[in-house]
Amino acid sequence: MRWSAIKAFVVKELKTTLRSREQLFWIVFWPMILVLMTGYIFIPPSVDQPKTLKIGVVNYDNRSTAPFNGSYFVQILDEVEYKGVKLFDVVEYENESTMVDDLKGGRLDGGFLIPRGFGANLMMGQATLRIYVGASDLQSAQINEAILRGFIEGMSREIAYRKVNETIYYMRRYGSQYMPENLTIPGFNETLVEFLEVWMTGLVEPINATFVDVKPETLMTRSTVIGWYTLGAAGMSILYTGLNIGSLMAVGEKERGTLKRLLASPATSTDMLIGKTLAGVLTLGLTTGLSVIVGIFGCGAKILWNPLKPEHWLVPLLLVLGSLLMIGFGMLLSLVTKTARGASGLSTVLGMMLSFTAGIWFPKSWMPEWMRFLGDVFPATWAIDAMRSIMVFEAGLAEVLLDTFKVLAATTVIYLLGILAYRTVLRRYAEA
Repeated sequence: MRWSAIKAFVVKELKTTLRSREQLFWIVFWPMILVLMTGYIFIPPSVDQPKTLKIGVVNYDNRSTAPFNGSYFVQILDEVEYKGVKLFDVVEYENESTMVDDLKGGRLDGGFLIPRGFGANLMMGQATLRIYVGASDLQSAQINEAILRGFIEGMSREIAYRKVNETIYYMRRYGSQYMPENLTIPGFNETLVEFLEVWMTGLVEPINATFVDVKPETLMTRSTVIGWYTLGAAGMSILYTGLNIGSLMAVGEKERGTLKRLLASPATSTDMLIGKTLAGVLTLGLTTGLSVIVGIFGCGAKILWNPLKPEHWLVPLLLVLGSLLMIGFGMLLSLVTKTARGASGLSTVLGMMLSFTAGIWFPKSWMPEWMRFLGDVFPATWAIDAMRSIMVFEAGLAEVLLDTFKVLAATTVIYLLGILAYRTVLRRYAEA
């Protein structure tokens, strides 16, 4: 084994890779496209901002003389905001059929039909209101309904509290004429009015729940979510590009007509193996680096990595081990592929499939049980889960050390088996 020969193979392999338009696309351009698509399509700039719905309104209660009527309700719809963003862009209609036609045509996100007597019934008892949910796709239907339901629930609760306060006010002001002030309820220390106030408040909102947001920092903002998916794009590339590099290690030279000359040269098959492996790791490092650069500067991604934390240095180690693991798997694939086109196609398809079962792009919990099992026994999943534990859930060194050793052991075994497959393929080609 000579370093000069290994270096020559590294340089040759990098030049060959960068001259190949097909490999250049998958290694350089596809991860960049994937990150940009994630940053502006899958996670658009408005994802962490409230959504403004275009709402149609048919108001049949606009002539009521009640203190509160349909016109006041429309005014509330037009002015209500959340986090400084208007919730509704209100469009008024003369009749229900025209509004429904626009809803069916996808020109509205929702609609309100306000019946006559709405305001008076609301003040004195219970009002009815018809709400239409529109959508341009399945996801927007769920979002639109959630926003409309949340608005109505919030407004109903606010009106109910005001009714309780008005009732208690009049009971305190005029109730002494009909009941003693010190009248109490058996088993309670409060006066009757105090008891009724607490009891009616409980009818409005039986549980006064406080929600405390303690999600991992990486799941809190658009920039950190894009950062997480940026690493996912790099992980996807490592899967299918690593397989591709390993599977083409011998057959690529054979189809270019250079294999026999290389084997006849002073350079050994071990020199070629090490040189191609190092070139592959450097190529995958280039892919990861480009993904991170595009994610940060092209999409505003935030990568949570702290060099002062020892466990964070396991992340680049796990990325290198993952690269070697997939190159080893690729060399095993070379046993069943006879052409470079077949090896490349099989590697890309398998890599894409594994990127889903390994939980890079979608949570494993979304998968059927048998697919989750495949993901859990796949060593690349261990590496991904370990990186996720470090960079998302702030796991300490002790928590991820065992998984790192498991990845190291699996990578060693798979890469050694890959070497055996590589030598078998070389012998097969040499004897042909």
